[in-house]
Amino acid sequence: MIFCNKHRLPENHDCPFDLRKKDKHYDSLDKTLYQDALDFMSKDLTVAEIYDYVTTSQMTKSEAIELLDYILEKSNEKEIRKVSILAFKVLNLTNDKAYDVLESCILSDENSEVKKTAMDVIKYIFPKRSRNLLNWINKNKKD
Repeated sequence: MIFCNKHRLPENHDCPFDLRKKDKHYDSLDKTLYQDALDFMSKDLTVAEIYDYVTTSQMTKSEAIELLDYILEKSNEKEIRKVSILAFKVLNLTNDKAYDVLESCILSDENSEVKKTAMDVIKYIFPKRSRNLLNWINKNKKD
């Protein structure tokens, strides 16, 4: 019942129960292990709040990446997705998961402004690592 930062939120691992509902497993849980995840899940967090949590050490950068990725996947609002991507730059989120999230935005987002924002951020945060990806995109760009 202890998970790494990548798998600490219930939706990121294969728990046989839903922590937000009481079920047959509920009473056997050590609820303190999940309290921080439940606190974040029960709120509609904004990117600004995630920034505040990270800068005040109430949230790790890994948790911020997971939540920003969640916002990017669930939001249909272009501006929210762009601000979420810019948060990677402002918070200096530079691990492999951050690269993967930004790469996914570049390759799969349907909005060209969101893609451009992700390209600018990935180029800034990962100048060497992103070079091949950005060259490939430019080479295969549809005119």
